[in-house]
Amino acid sequence: MEVYATWARMFELQKYYSWIVDRFHISTQAYQQQTYGKDYDFRWLEEKLLPLNFRIIFCTHSPESFEAAREERLKVSGNPSQYDDLSPFIQEQELMRALIAKSMLLSLTLDISDNNISAAVEGVADWLEASSGLYMPD
Repeated sequence: MEVYATWARMFELQKYYSWIVDRFHISTQAYQQQTYGKDYDFRWLEEKLLPLNFRIIFCTHSPESFEAAREERLKVSGNPSQYDDLSPFIQEQELMRALIAKSMLLSLTLDISDNNISAAVEGVADWLEASSGLYMPD
């Protein structure tokens, strides 16, 4: 928790910077629940991130598209055997979906099953603009 408190303090000190933080507290919650059965409360962290205008963008795949995504991932994976069984990835995605639904932060769920990165980028930019996520509120 101390590491998250340090990150939060840095974000508070640099509140006019634009941050992209990949797999932050939601993925930690999911991992801890799946691996150790522990449920950590990050409400205190979200209470710090909320006034900083943080958002969650959750990129998902339909369960049917995981096999094609697996083929692409195998091209660069250092541990290809971890993709032999895709069910843990599908389960993790659903757990993260549930955790994000409980979050205080605004979120966008974006299905990227079609791997159309240009459309995804446009969708994120449009959502950030529409939800006042491009600028720090006064």
